[in-house]
Amino acid sequence: MTWKGQLPWPGFPLCPCGCNAEGMKLQLRHDHHLVGCECSSCRGRRNRRKGQAGQAKAHRQLGGVGFTPSNEESARPYEVSCYVMAEVKTGEQIPASFNKFITTEWFRRALSQSTRAIPVGSGALPCVVIRGDWAVVDIRRKK
Repeated sequence: MTWKGQLPWPGFPLCPCGCNAEGMKLQLRHDHHLVGCECSSCRGRRNRRKGQAGQAKAHRQLGGVGFTPSNEESARPYEVSCYVMAEVKTGEQIPASFNKFITTEWFRRALSQSTRAIPVGSGALPCVVIRGDWAVVDIRRKK
């Protein structure tokens, strides 16, 4: 039998969810869908797994030990002590892309989630951690 360059090869099983993905590698869990399946349940599971991995990374980098909270509701505010050397930039010194990012709906919603997760009376500031490397803290005074 010679290979004629047909990819994927005929006879590969289809994904059982009906997404028309073909392949030989099945997931061990979750109804044995194909690896890389794009159905809504597989996509949601993948998104949740990546989000929880990001939360765990931020938890460790902010000094958290032990139990890693799997959602914001069970998380506690982190007490991060550090000295800050402020470099104040105004006007044209600020890149337009940063201003655009801060005003996006995505950032507004992320900051809103952080604000709503703060326990009443804790005095914690809302913060958005991006890629586990950058923390954008809202230091504006509350009204």
